[in-house]
Amino acid sequence: MASYFSEQQTRIIDALDSFGYDEAAQYVYGCTYPEWKKHHQKKATDEQMERYNGSKDIHAKHDKDLLATRSSKGATSHIKNTPPEHSQNSQICIKEPAQSNSVLLSDVCCQDVDALVAPANGTTAAHQTPRPPKGIMNLKIGILTVSDRASRNEYETGDLSGPAVENTVSSLINQMNSSYKDQRITITHVEKHIVPDDALAIKEVLMNWSGKSTNANDTSFKDAPCGLIFTTGGTGFSTRDVTVEATLEVLDRESQGLMSWATMVLTSKQPLATLSRACAGTCGNTIIVNLPGNPLGASQVVEIVFPLLLHAVKDLVTGHMDILVV
Repeated sequence: MASYFSEQQTRIIDALDSFGYDEAAQYVYGCTYPEWKKHHQKKATDEQMERYNGSKDIHAKHDKDLLATRSSKGATSHIKNTPPEHSQNSQICIKEPAQSNSVLLSDVCCQDVDALVAPANGTTAAHQTPRPPKGIMNLKIGILTVSDRASRNEYETGDLSGPAVENTVSSLINQMNSSYKDQRITITHVEKHIVPDDALAIKEVLMNWSGKSTNANDTSFKDAPCGLIFTTGGTGFSTRDVTVEATLEVLDRESQGLMSWATMVLTSKQPLATLSRACAGTCGNTIIVNLPGNPLGASQVVEIVFPLLLHAVKDLVTGHMDILVV
């Protein structure tokens, strides 16, 4: 080890190696684990216990002798009695071990049992909807569908994707308002529009609704740009699918993580979701997010990203909470 780490680094590693479960919990939580559970852990529901008991065959099994730390083996005789020395380059409290030949790090459990149990609301561990920001948010919502056929009114049913987005957003807002009493989300306006799969037409709308239109006669959003823009349609591999390229041209900053996470969640339901080329990012003080053209797919993505986007909008423009769905 000495050939790879300095003496100080070795001492830090050895100090961490000596941690037992109680010591690690104290370090992580700032209190003992029983105290943390008393204040923060909720009693498992019957459904959670059923899932837990049904997954016992994949629970981690530990060899206590193998997982014994140096402190439990008596190799570190003064871990709890010796005052810690603080490294100038680290926040870790170094406790001098008596030897450094242990190959085991810690007896802290390697598996979070809660991660194996689906939350009571039926979401997966990878998709737990965050609560919306506290306070009042007034949302200006608009819906633009990007589709050649819809723009030519060729569908007997008319546009279905736009209404699906609007209904999903409204439903989510109603749920949030009824669930959290310390916040209130209000839709003040709904703007609807349809354009063909044409990059210039898409960019014109995105720039306009972001308050950055170069058209001198187009001033409707100059003083009140939208906080959030969704596009629906044109995210596939057809030669006419140009929404993503048009969006990237107007973005100031791209947020790849948001759509990667949404894709990861959706692939558990629909593997073809990985074929979406959707992107997201900011244009001025507006957040733009691409949605698929399929009404069901568009609704599913909105359900995943909308609660997160409320936080992003609040962070981007504090005090100005107009949200637009394109």
